[in-house]
Parts: sequence; structure tokens; C-alpha cells
Amino acid sequence: MMDSDCFSLLPAVCLVLADPKQSPPDDTSLEKLLDWFKELHSHSNGQVLLQHQPCLLEFISSVCTSKTTDPAILSFTLKLTGLLAATPQGFHVLDEGGLLVYVFEREAWGVCDLWEDASVRSGWLQGLLNMLKHQQALGFLCGNGLIKVILQLQNDRSLFVACLANQLLVHILHFLTSSNMTNGSDVVGSSETSLRSDWVSVSSEIMNAVVEALSSEDHPQVLQGLRLLSQVLAQCGEPIISTLWKDVLVPLEVLINRGSESLIQTLITVLEAALGTPLLSKTEYKVEELLGAMLGDGNRRECFQCAALIVKLEKCPEVLKRKATDIILLPLQCVSTQPQAEKEMNVVLKEQLSQKASCISLLMQSLSSLAQLAHSKYLFEDISVHSITSSVLLLLRMCSGHCPTSLLHINAFTHLIGCCKVQRCGLDTLGELSVYEEILDLRKDIFGVLLDYLQSPDSHATVLKKTFQAFKRWIVCSPFPDLLQFISHDLFPVLEKRMCDLRWEVRDSTLEFITQLTTALNSNSGFTEALHTSGMVSVLLSSLADAEGYVRASAVAAVGEAVAASFHQTVLVSNSKLLEEALVQMMAILSQDTEGFPRRAVVHAFTSWLKGSHLTMGLESSLSSVLSLGGSDFDWEVKMLTLELAEVLMEKTLACCPYAVQNSGSSEETHFTQALIKFKDFGLFDLLFNSLFDCDRPVCEKACALLIKLRTLIAEIADLDNSILFLNLCGNRWGDEVQGRYLNKQQAKASVCVKNGATGSDEGMDCGLHCIKNISLPNILQILDLDDMQKMLTLSSDHVVNSPRSLMEDILSAAQHSEENIVDCY
Repeated sequence: MMDSDCFSLLPAVCLVLADPKQSPPDDTSLEKLLDWFKELHSHSNGQVLLQHQPCLLEFISSVCTSKTTDPAILSFTLKLTGLLAATPQGFHVLDEGGLLVYVFEREAWGVCDLWEDASVRSGWLQGLLNMLKHQQALGFLCGNGLIKVILQLQNDRSLFVACLANQLLVHILHFLTSSNMTNGSDVVGSSETSLRSDWVSVSSEIMNAVVEALSSEDHPQVLQGLRLLSQVLAQCGEPIISTLWKDVLVPLEVLINRGSESLIQTLITVLEAALGTPLLSKTEYKVEELLGAMLGDGNRRECFQCAALIVKLEKCPEVLKRKATDIILLPLQCVSTQPQAEKEMNVVLKEQLSQKASCISLLMQSLSSLAQLAHSKYLFEDISVHSITSSVLLLLRMCSGHCPTSLLHINAFTHLIGCCKVQRCGLDTLGELSVYEEILDLRKDIFGVLLDYLQSPDSHATVLKKTFQAFKRWIVCSPFPDLLQFISHDLFPVLEKRMCDLRWEVRDSTLEFITQLTTALNSNSGFTEALHTSGMVSVLLSSLADAEGYVRASAVAAVGEAVAASFHQTVLVSNSKLLEEALVQMMAILSQDTEGFPRRAVVHAFTSWLKGSHLTMGLESSLSSVLSLGGSDFDWEVKMLTLELAEVLMEKTLACCPYAVQNSGSSEETHFTQALIKFKDFGLFDLLFNSLFDCDRPVCEKACALLIKLRTLIAEIADLDNSILFLNLCGNRWGDEVQGRYLNKQQAKASVCVKNGATGSDEGMDCGLHCIKNISLPNILQILDLDDMQKMLTLSSDHVVNSPRSLMEDILSAAQHSEENIVDCY
């Protein structure tokens, strides 16, 4: 919000902005200034601001009458004027002296050719959009012939201006149908009857323009008309929708029957918007019929694109969705079914599949649509899921080089060998199909294809990643009796080879897959045992020394999950060695690794272990080092993760403290004291206080929140023994800061003593200044104004320089310097 200092600066700022000799501030500064006017205006009725700041009226008048106004300043002025006129009171002040008409009548400007600048045209539209919040504003638009100008701008050469014009036209029509129109009592200078006749005239003018646009031979004009129509259907109500739809129905039918490929997306958007209105329920509006006409019988080139779009529609008649599904699956079926399908394949489809680019595009559309249908577990009727899945498997085999037997397959075969796009799409679809139980008998074939992809030396890294994702979906969604045997004897050996792949992306994807698999099967004792007996754990540990930082990070996550799985099964005879080796290597990474990702992964692994209640002696002995190393790391994300670890440690250790608070003086209080001592031994307090004064604001904010939580718990236990919670301020980074704040408070206290004429012995008051080396934790928390610190930390780091006052001062400062010293405040 602008304060009194801002108001005192405003007249000078207005003079600078209105002065054509001054270089205008950059667009960002003007937009920020406008944002603050919006905020200020939202807390007043507009009239108050204009009455207390007459400089604004003078500024607006000066800019519009100047013969040398800069386009950026004029655009800003138009937006500001509309904003100030957004309330009836502000509108009345601006309209009273004819200033409003003067501003928005472009013929009245001092420089008429400014209209050629797109920023001025967009500012003009935005100003009207800002103003259109009440009936007088609508009356102003209707009575001054501005609708014609807005309709012209709908076809502006600037796409931004054209879109803004569309937005304004939709807003006008929406305003006409809103409930506010029932009350015209506050209309100034016009009777309700005459104004309502203007509204009818305006709505007719806009709707006629839409019909004219859709009937035009000019492609950009047709596009703008369709975009306006879709927005009106989505945002306006009755009777506008029905009236407009009746008028545009004929030209819409013409456009759809013409079959222009470049209009399909926009036409579908229009029909999608119509599906969400009452138009769908009335047969005379032909919404469903138009969608069906766009699909046709599958013999047009554009019908496949149309079918792909219809499949994605949330609200769509079931008959149409099934028809679209049948059409979109045709390319997949034709490429991967029996030779007799060639006879049923239409000429258009056959031609498209014979060309590489269109063949790949059609198959990707088909697969993507199928994946989307499978994701919602769509019930196929005319074709079985079994048949569809077999087609996907055959297509994936063809992509990996397995030659088909039929001539029909061979026509597309040459296009598909090694095609990564189709492979990735096919694997995504195969993963989505895992939700259908009726295809579980194909599991052997599916795993066979996926294993072939993993074993193939020609598989691209991105294809392998998709293969892993599909594998995970099928293993998790449909476990089977021989799963563990398959994983041990078939999958693990392939994964072990991929861990040695020369491409780091492949090694990384493999480790991610192992992590996900271990997480999904961590409750399966057989899998945990297989992980150890197969030698995979040794491979994982060796990956901790990989040359690539991303891979090391993924290896840390994989080892972390392997350790967690061992904890779940409580099989620590062979796994104690795993934990020991994992801790040694992880601590080495945290203390020595030069890249941030692996170090973050180490702290995250400890947090996961702790969340899973896996605080064994081995882990407990390492926690102190993790907190110390993580808290002093130069990567702020490592520090944040370390604080999250500290938070979990606090929650786990203090789990019974709410009961202790209610029963202070009992044994639970002793538990709380012991917990605080434990935190001290772990170095938790050093971590929190060091982080509180860290150079990274998010770290300080997190530490402050944890200390406030700790302070609240301590305050609720009245008889807490402070003597055992003394902390040494010497030799700590945070100690000097606490010492300084303590001394400042002592000085303030001494000043009060001197002012009151007190001495050290008066009333038992100690006015002397002295340093402290040891202080109890509750006293430290009291010395630190944590609440004030938290308020400051929640402010953005640039809250001072980014304030309205600072911006105004920058504008004035820039105006005082010569043109050679151009200042970019941001």
C-alpha cells in the first residue's frame, strides 16, 4: 500500500511522467506503478483518490493534449484512467468535466498517429476493460460509438491487441447477461429504458460481427470469429448463447463441411464449449450432429486429428466418443492386424500410412489416444482390449526390427524400424493398459517384449526409461506367483548390465527403476532376499562411486531403499554389513562430494530412514555428523533437507511430549528433559541457531519456525530444569550474534536505569553491562525475538527496493540525471 510519503511524491512523479522531454521509465516500472494504483483503488471508491490527488486529473489531461506524448506514457494513462473510472464515483468525477470522453476519443488526442503504435491500442482496450465494472461504463461504451472500434481491433495485425479486443467483447456480452443488469437505478444521465435499448443494439452488433467473421473468406478473420464464439459460449449465459448460436449455425456447418485442416482445433474448441451449455440438450442446435459431421466416416484426412481431439473431451456423448475411438484406432489396427484388414482400409488411410511422416504422426495419435482412454479405464465395446494390446505389442516388435510376415505390415515396417517416437508412445500405452485384468494372460508376451527392449544394444536412452516405467506398472499392478523368480533370473541380470552402460542417462534410469521397484516391494521378504543373493546390492554400492553426479545421487536413493527394505524385514544378520558399508560411503559423499545432488540424496536418505522408525545404533551414531555436515554445506538445498531431518528427529523424539505437558511434574517431564539433552548431544541446537543466521532466507525461515515450535514446548513445562540445558556461546558462529543481541538489550536496560536515576543497587536492579559465555536454552530463545524475525523473513528479499515509494524515488532520481546516465532500476 502507498503511505503518506508516496502521496507526497505523487505530484512530482506525475510531472515527470507527463514531461515529454524526460525519457519514460521502462514498461516494467509503469506496470508496477499501475499495480499499486489497483491495490490502492481497491481500498477506496475512486472518488476519494481523485479528490485528494488532483494531480492525477492534471496528469491525464496533460498527456492526452500533448503533441509529443510518448506511446508508453499514453498507454499507461489510458489504463490508469480506466482503473480510476472503475467505480461509479470515480467515473462521475472523470465524466463530469468531459475528460473521460477526451481520453477515449482518439481523434481528440494531441498526436493522432499514436494510434499506429500497438501498445497504445492495447492500452486503450485495457483501459476500457478496467472501467467496465458498472452500468455507467457500459452506457459510455454504447453512447460513444466505441463498439465499432473494438470490433475493428478484433482483426488487428497485432495478435495481442486482437486477443484483448476479443476479451473485451466477451466481457461486454457477459456484463449484459449478469444479474447486475436488473438494477438500473444508479445510472447517471440516462433512463433505464433507453440504456437497455442500447444494450440490445450492442449485443446485436457484436453477434452480427461474429456471423460476418465466420462467413468471411479471410482465414485470420474466421479464426478470430471462432475464438470469440468459443469464449462467449464458455463465459456468457442466456439468452446471449442461444441467440448467437442460432445465428452462427449455418456458417459453422459450412466451415465443418469444408473440412479445413487448419481450423479443426479451433472448431473443436467451439464445440467443446457448446457441450458445456444447455445447447447440447436441444436437437435443433445440432451440437452432437456437428461433432459427428467433423468425424465423418473416416475417409477424410482431418478425421483422425478430429477423433483424437474428441477422445480427450470430458463431456462428450457416448455415441460420439465410441465413433471417435473406432476411427483413432484404425491406424494401429491396420498396421498390426491380419492381411484381410488391407481390404477394409480406406484410400486416405492407406496413402497416409505409406508416407513416413504421416505414418508416424497417425500412429502416435492413435497410441496417445489409446493411452488416455486406458488411463480412465475406458470400456471398449467393438474391439477387445486383448486385441488392442496384441496390436501394441506387435507394433513395438516392428519398431525394434522384427520383420512382419504380411505385405500390409511391410508397407509400414520400413518407417518404424528404430523410430524412438513411436517406441516411447507405444511403451507409455502398454504401461497404461496394465489396469485391464482381462489381458493378464498376455503378461508373458508383454514381459518378453520389455526384456527385449532392455537387452537391445540399439535402444535409445529415452526408450529404456519408458521401458522401465512400463515394467514398473506391470509388476506393481499385476503381481503373479513366479514374479520373484522372473525378477531374480531374468530381470536382475539385465539390470546389472545396464548399470555398466556407457551412457550415464541409462545408468541413472536403471537406478531409479531399482529404487521404485524396491519401494513397491519392500514388504516382500522374498524380494529383499533376492536383492542380496543376486549380488544387486554390491552393484548398488559400487554405483555410489560413479563418475556422474546424477548417477551417484540415484545410487544413494537406491541404497537407501535397499537398507529400508532390510529394516522392514528385520533381517540384519547379512544386512548389518550393508548398513555399515552404506553409512561409510554416504558419509564420504556428504563430506567430500563436489556436486550437490548426491549430498542432497544422502540427507534425504537419512530422513526417510528416520521417518520409517529405523533409528538403530548405527544410524544414531551417524546423525550428529549428518546434522553438522549438512548444516554447514554450501548448497542451500542440502541445508534445507538437513533442517527437515532435524524436524523429523524432533517429532520422533518428542512424540509423547503433548501428554507430558499436560502432566508436568510426572515422569514424562523427565523424558522431555532427556530428549533436549539428546538434541544437544546430536548438535541439533547448533544446527538450528547457525541456520537461523544463515545467508539463505529459506534456511533462516525454516530454522526460525522450528525454534518457535521448540520454544512453545519449553514454555508449557513450568518446572523444567534449566541448569542442565546451558549452551556455550564461545566458538560458535551463532554465539556472537546472540551475545550481540544480549548486550544490546543490556545497554537498553542500562539507559533506562540512568534515565530513571537508578543504580545497580536500587530496587535490586542490575544496570551493569557484562558478557556471558554460557546461557540456558530458554534464555536464548527469550533473547532472540523469534516472532519479529519470522515476520521479517516472510517478507520478500526485495520488499524494500520493490515498494511503491522506492519506485517513485527511482523515477524522480532518473529524471534528475542526464540522458547519458540511464538508470535501470530493476
